[in-house]
Amino acid sequence: MCGIAGILFPNGQRSLSKEEFHSRLFEMADAMEHRGPDGDGVWVAENARVGFSHRRLAIIDLSTDAAQPMRNQDGTVWVTFNGEIYNHLALRRELELEGYTFSTDHSDTEVLVHGFLAWGVEKLVKRLDGMFAFAIWDVRNQRLWLARDRIGIKPLYFTRIGGVYRFASEIKAILTDSSIPREVNSHALNHYLSFMVTPAPMTLFKGIYKLPAGHIMEVGMDGKAYASRFWSAVPNKSPLADFESLNEEALISGIRERLQSSVEKRMLSDVPFGVFLSGGIDSSANVAFMSEI
Repeated sequence: MCGIAGILFPNGQRSLSKEEFHSRLFEMADAMEHRGPDGDGVWVAENARVGFSHRRLAIIDLSTDAAQPMRNQDGTVWVTFNGEIYNHLALRRELELEGYTFSTDHSDTEVLVHGFLAWGVEKLVKRLDGMFAFAIWDVRNQRLWLARDRIGIKPLYFTRIGGVYRFASEIKAILTDSSIPREVNSHALNHYLSFMVTPAPMTLFKGIYKLPAGHIMEVGMDGKAYASRFWSAVPNKSPLADFESLNEEALISGIRERLQSSVEKRMLSDVPFGVFLSGGIDSSANVAFMSEI
């Protein structure tokens, strides 16, 4: 778990001085210190129109080379990233064959930097196997990209107040700016009281939204934003169609293979890890597979 945040001042919007911008971004990061006790970082563009901040929980590549916000070699792409990419080593090898040079030993964050250049954000997110919420600033095209993983494991909130875009892993990081209104979204509150959930893109704060799972959002310097879905849990045909021809033994085997594969991916770590063991079937299965692997 890491914490990401950022601010974009589109053309025509009054920005801050670089010193004020740094201070504002550090405030956002400090509000999420519990998400990343292993380090923090801030980046502000030369024109002070966009900036990122990051709180780091080091899991993959513990070196300072893997600190964020991270850029490519010529500084044309910047990223702040929360999550873990399980297939990052395979993607790294693919990118190296395409001629990309890596500065880190095995950081999964750097795969996002070069993957964006090689494939574009739409193809990049479809190649990622993992949990993620990230922001990418494309210096050449002056565009901000936000992305959230397929089922929304990692959170990502954003707002547009006075024409200025702000985003963060937690709403309270956005609210460190006193100019952000504190108003209840009554429509979202009705959903929460009825179903104990506030469906995306709504939150309980009026004017603050969460990027829906499986979506990417593009924001240009003209202030216009576009969102699109890159993955859906609902297939084109009935999910039962493929199972009707399988017997019980085949179904059990298929479930076991998928569970084992998912546990093995999540054991990729440069630090010690464990499991929350409640004694139920799901956590006991996790422990059993971890022991086998």
